[in-house]
Amino acid sequence: MLILRLGTFLDSGFEQIYLMLNALNRNVGEVFDTYVYTSGITQGQFSYSAAIGLFKSAVGFLLVIGANRIAKKFGEEGVY
Repeated sequence: MLILRLGTFLDSGFEQIYLMLNALNRNVGEVFDTYVYTSGITQGQFSYSAAIGLFKSAVGFLLVIGANRIAKKFGEEGVY
């Protein structure tokens, strides 16, 4: 389960953070999910926000593959 949960390492709970953001704390409280929302939906930069989402997915995929290889190296059972 740890190997699969590493794929969601960059997910931080969009709803909670988005509801707490305001003009005073936006520059320090922005995370990937809220940045994708503000750039894609509110500013209309759909291709840019899609690229950010793809980058986030690629990092999650690499984390899962790396953790699986480390588990196999230590002789444990991996995902595949």
